[in-house]
Amino acid sequence: MIMKLVFATTNSHKLHEVRSMLPDLEIVDLKSIGFTDEVKEMGLSFEENAYIKAKAVYDFCGIPTMAEDSGLCCEGIGGDPGIYTARYGGLPVDHDRNMDKLLSALNGRSRKAFFRTVACFIMKEDGEETSTFFDGEIHGEISQEKRGNGGFGYDPIFIPEHHTTTFAEMLDEDKASMSHRGRAMLLFGDYIKKFKL
Repeated sequence: MIMKLVFATTNSHKLHEVRSMLPDLEIVDLKSIGFTDEVKEMGLSFEENAYIKAKAVYDFCGIPTMAEDSGLCCEGIGGDPGIYTARYGGLPVDHDRNMDKLLSALNGRSRKAFFRTVACFIMKEDGEETSTFFDGEIHGEISQEKRGNGGFGYDPIFIPEHHTTTFAEMLDEDKASMSHRGRAMLLFGDYIKKFKL
């Protein structure tokens, strides 16, 4: 049975990635449900930001909703950019500017890093609204320069553990099989199998 849920994102790359990871689900985006409000991510953690987004969209449509917040955490600069990953180089969001700022900040420092995704899923279960969280991480390091044309965001500078290529140099399916988002979605996929939405 195909189950329907809203993925609270306007990021077409994330939507494509999640749809490919969860092919048994009918996943619709914010545009599909007419949600146009800007949700301010004012949380102090990935969990809080994922919940804020999921709750706003769920309250709008009443359809089971999943939202996620992801970020890159670098050892050499105290865990930054963390929850500020998307806007690390300033607004409007510019991936090249973000990567350039990070490469400069890590000059002469530890390049160990990890990507983290926290997904929040909100639905009604036995008449009660529930929220459940799914966490995925991938450890690695930041390259010395941008490499590769695939992926999005920081993919051209992140090299996962036990690899020599960046996410941007990998095939999409290879990246998805090991990525932070892939790991969180695997947990979510296992969880959602027990429900008929």
